[in-house]
Amino acid sequence: MLPYLYLLTLLSVPLPIAGVTAKVCPPWVTPYLQKVIASHPEFPGIQVALSSQRCGFDCKTSVNSNLSHFADEPPYLEDTPWRIASITKTFTASATLRLVEQNKLNLHAPIVNFLPAWAINYLEQEQGASNASQITSWMLLHHISGLGDHATDPRWLQEVMANPEYRWTQKTVLAWAAANVTGVGYPGESYYYSDTGFTYLGLVVENVTGLGLAQAVRTLVKLDALNMPSTYWEILEPTPKNVLARAGQYLEGEDATHADASFDLYGAGGLVSNSGDLNSFTRALHTGRVLNNASLQLMMTTEKTGYSGCGIFNDTFAGQQAWGHRGFWAAWTYYVPTLDLYLSGTDGVGDDQLDLNPLVQSVIDHGCRPVKIGDAAGIAGVV
Repeated sequence: MLPYLYLLTLLSVPLPIAGVTAKVCPPWVTPYLQKVIASHPEFPGIQVALSSQRCGFDCKTSVNSNLSHFADEPPYLEDTPWRIASITKTFTASATLRLVEQNKLNLHAPIVNFLPAWAINYLEQEQGASNASQITSWMLLHHISGLGDHATDPRWLQEVMANPEYRWTQKTVLAWAAANVTGVGYPGESYYYSDTGFTYLGLVVENVTGLGLAQAVRTLVKLDALNMPSTYWEILEPTPKNVLARAGQYLEGEDATHADASFDLYGAGGLVSNSGDLNSFTRALHTGRVLNNASLQLMMTTEKTGYSGCGIFNDTFAGQQAWGHRGFWAAWTYYVPTLDLYLSGTDGVGDDQLDLNPLVQSVIDHGCRPVKIGDAAGIAGVV
């Protein structure tokens, strides 16, 4: 099996037909997005970044609804930032793997070794002392810890929206989880997506580094060197100067733009970014500028279903393998190796994910042909 970064080198060699990489999106992109938004009146707008060096484009664009319902919030311009929600998990996971590179963290050590006493209490309340002592960072990264998920409990969202200005802390989030969410299995037994688990992982990162989560992730992942001027951790960091106001985000037809970010802030979510910045990060991640090759292989090592890696998922769009993550506010960022394609974006509606199969198929149909790279599944391992 060829090393993953070597495959990337092969894929990044421009073919003769590629020409100069275009900063303007191919002419089919805007009509495609306009058609999508016309068929989805619930979308306030769509922002997209598409990049394939091999196929000759590196662009970002957006379209917006003309419905008055969305007029009170900033539109989706091509650089407008928005809450990326669970895509933050890829950043938290990257920071965790950087600690492994620095020999500061053993992924298979119990997380109770790195948690404050109050957090251990909540962990034991949900899982029992015996199970809690067996949970590792590796399990949290793969969503196989046996922890439930407070974020998908309907009572959680009801409580958040009933008091959207309430400032949650790590303690109050995990206290709510311990009081309301039950464990779903034994540690390491099976996959169950868990924001609760990544909130505990954020505490591990803080404890190992001695830094607040935002500063730790920014430093470990080297965000300031990755051409991401519109990316910041809401509440935990100052909003960068000259960044556009966040775009509107909606849930069940209601404006949820100004709900306090603290309900999804501490490692499972929390970052604000835009499509262009996310494409910059995803390219940096998959070309060795965030993690070394060994760590990237670890990130792409999946649990037994073959789906969940370390803060990243093994998906398929239009028949092509894709690595990336989704976020609650209909957000996504993916890398498609066979197309040398990076794509990021959002439609701004909570829990209403855009089907990316037609978009990737359109990229193929307009001349960006897949390149066979051998056994694509062999890029990753399986635990």
